[in-house]
Amino acid sequence: MLLKRKPERNETISIRVPLSVKSEVSALREIADKRGFDLTASLTDAVLQWIKQVRKELTSTDQEGEALSARKAGGAVLNGGEGHRGNGGLAG
Repeated sequence: MLLKRKPERNETISIRVPLSVKSEVSALREIADKRGFDLTASLTDAVLQWIKQVRKELTSTDQEGEALSARKAGGAVLNGGEGHRGNGGLAG
């Protein structure tokens, strides 16, 4: 393909981490730079994977919550309806 897309603009985010983590990242960045590796690109890839996993888990949690709410709503109608005899809705 002859046409190339413009690279996405980058922004800086700040997160608080323990000092030991910051020190370790700084040390790894030095080593990576000396060996010709791009630690920032690697961290960006790791963050993107983390974002995908969190989104998947949150979506799953939302769906489970909706299903539970639907079951509770349905259960209230079934257990509180005309078929209720004080024994969990069982005939007898």
